[in-house]
Amino acid sequence: MAMNTNSDALDRIRRDIDRIDDRLHDLLMERTALVEKVALAKAPDDSVALRPGREAEIMRRLTVRHQGRFPLPALVRIWREIMGALVGLQKPFSIAVCQPERGDGYIELARDHFGVVWTKTIFPSPGHVVRAVADGQASVGVVPLPHENDQEPWWLSLTAGSGNLPQVVTRLPVLAQAPIAGRAEPFEAFVIACRPHDDTGADRTLIAVETVPDISRDRLRALFTAAGIEEASVIGTHRAEDHRVYLSEVDSFITADDPRLVALVGGGKDTVRHVRIIGGYPLPLAL
Repeated sequence: MAMNTNSDALDRIRRDIDRIDDRLHDLLMERTALVEKVALAKAPDDSVALRPGREAEIMRRLTVRHQGRFPLPALVRIWREIMGALVGLQKPFSIAVCQPERGDGYIELARDHFGVVWTKTIFPSPGHVVRAVADGQASVGVVPLPHENDQEPWWLSLTAGSGNLPQVVTRLPVLAQAPIAGRAEPFEAFVIACRPHDDTGADRTLIAVETVPDISRDRLRALFTAAGIEEASVIGTHRAEDHRVYLSEVDSFITADDPRLVALVGGGKDTVRHVRIIGGYPLPLAL
């Protein structure tokens, strides 16, 4: 008798799970229909159908309200798959991925963020990815984070100041993972697209600063501070014979018309020659 009772209870629980699965599926189809309505309501344009700021706000809200034993990384993965699948419903969507070495670390980052649906084309260098996005061959690109020893920094091509150049709009992964002893450093990347970065209230901005060749990092940080821009750090450098370009990361959202950038150039007294914002990204979620 007890065995039958337990079996009946399990059957009821399984039926409840099936009912919840149906509700989840219904809601997913309803969400898809709403995204299609959004696409129809928008005025036609040539920009990529990507809203990194909106996506970041959704994930932050869900992370705050999440409770129980369901793992947060799995929750993020599910919603990234949903949002990635729906972004291409508004207009064609494709991804250019830089994979310069053996392995598929950057491919995995792209798949985790944009999902399994859309075409991902592999390129041997970040410069190829930038060109593919700039020329409209790809909607977005995934490129490695800048490094000090880069011989030809890809981010320099975003400083030209002409045409609809790509900008950095997201940093991957969106859920920051703590390092694990004995394992290699996790892959990290920037997403670039031909659209401006968004203001989500918790962002970083990437600023390329061209200076005279002999300016130091400490001097540059002092100029940022004097202009009213705190928490600026250098994440990339390009040295030429007659100038130097620093890629600085600022812990706030800044636009090209920000008066502090004018103050940065003016305060340099011919030390800072040019300043250009090349994008930014929402701060990743904390595990």
